[in-house]
Amino acid sequence: MNKQRRKVIRELIEQAQSLSQQIEEVLNEEQDYYDYMPENLQGSERGQNAEEAICNLEEAQGNIEDCISNLESAIEL
Repeated sequence: MNKQRRKVIRELIEQAQSLSQQIEEVLNEEQDYYDYMPENLQGSERGQNAEEAICNLEEAQGNIEDCISNLESAIEL
């Protein structure tokens, strides 16, 4: 891989890391929302939706981390 493509990949890694941080912020806010929800609401549709959103955000963040790892591996080749 040439220097220019490595540079592009490093920029993509930085963007992905920024995205991961943004997802983490939203995830933490949603988790706080759920945690401070009264117990009777946690079992409601609203609580279930918050739990599902949390799971989806966690999965998205994991996918971004996998992407970063793959990009880092590509640079090493």
